[in-house]
Amino acid sequence: MPVTPLPAEHPLRRPLADELHARPPTPVRSPAVVSCLALLDAPAGEILAALRAMLGEVPVADTDVAHIIFERPQLRVKWERHGEFVSLTLVRPLAESSLAALERFPSAFGALAPDELAQLPGRLIAAADILLLPQAGNPPDEDLLGRWFDRGALAGARILDGQASLFADFVVHSVGDGGGRSRWLLLDAGMSAPQTARLVQRLIEIEVYRMMALLAFPLARAAFPQLNAIEHRLAEITSATAALHGQREASAAQQEERRLLDELTRLAAEVESSVAATAFRFSAASAYWNIVRARVSELREVRIGDRRTIAGFLSRRLAPAMDSCAAAARRQEELSARIERASALLRTRVDVAREEQNQRLLAAMERRGKISLRLQQTVEGLSVAAITYYAAGLLGYLAKPLKLLWPALNPDWIVAAAIPLLAFGLWRAVHRLRRDLMRD
Repeated sequence: MPVTPLPAEHPLRRPLADELHARPPTPVRSPAVVSCLALLDAPAGEILAALRAMLGEVPVADTDVAHIIFERPQLRVKWERHGEFVSLTLVRPLAESSLAALERFPSAFGALAPDELAQLPGRLIAAADILLLPQAGNPPDEDLLGRWFDRGALAGARILDGQASLFADFVVHSVGDGGGRSRWLLLDAGMSAPQTARLVQRLIEIEVYRMMALLAFPLARAAFPQLNAIEHRLAEITSATAALHGQREASAAQQEERRLLDELTRLAAEVESSVAATAFRFSAASAYWNIVRARVSELREVRIGDRRTIAGFLSRRLAPAMDSCAAAARRQEELSARIERASALLRTRVDVAREEQNQRLLAAMERRGKISLRLQQTVEGLSVAAITYYAAGLLGYLAKPLKLLWPALNPDWIVAAAIPLLAFGLWRAVHRLRRDLMRD
């Protein structure tokens, strides 16, 4: 059967299609321990190069890949590139299948040489050990769980329609190697291998993304006092603007308006500076928090007795912090809008005062124009009289020689008779010239 050719592909079609498969879950079967960590403030390429050197891999140019899996005897290491951070996931099988038989909480990081992880570039934002064991009978009792978890913070539930049980306390536990990790206990009651891999991936995302979401919380706490101070100053400016309506002295009111506008501009700059410093972090926190809630809802938890669930714990402890971040972002937007409205009102008042001043200036210019026109008309009349006088004098000089030819001719009568004609002609010429100029 002949192959039917398709239209030319968009250059992003294949990369976008491959994005759905960019981060597949790491295969894992119980009993095993999965350890993960997330690193910030270091290029992904540098972390990958350090990981290759640690594992004895030959460095290659992997600039566009989203994940790489390294296979070692009894150890699988997965490197992942994310938008803001890089994550490492280590999977190691366990010989023990009973929680009671463990002497210490296991970690896949123990498969690496001491101090190797400390040499990785970047700064640690999240680290966790997920212990995956088969579930035999009922979930472990309080005493057994209390060996590994903080009793006051412990949360747990049956998940995935009873196919597993999950416990966590979200506490960074101190360990002997000088680091700190949170702990998860996952008891498998009949999950398939793909289902186990997806579940572990969800738990890793809950652990990492909740910490990434909380990065915005210190910024929100620091922003609230600043926003309170700006709101107080804005209220003072608004009150001062309202008091200007009773100001009778125009010059004093104009000076106060300029001062208030300058203060509003300074407040707007402070708010925009705060927004620029926190907008990305707040929007990222909202996105991370949405991912955490989606992953928790996918667990389909069923309460075990009176123990609080994972969703209940996070909604009671993490949700208020995320609400604070959202409130800080919302207050920034509302405060910026309020400053803009106050500035618009004050600018309107300044524009109205400027318009009144312009109208007074135009009225004064109109009065000066009328006076100038009257003066011009007066000067025109004087000019006609002066020109007529000089023209009559010239005509008299021209008429005097005629007396020698006609003794009876009197030049004074000629000049006298010509003066009205000269005056009318000059007035007519000046009037026509002014009319032409006014038409242009």
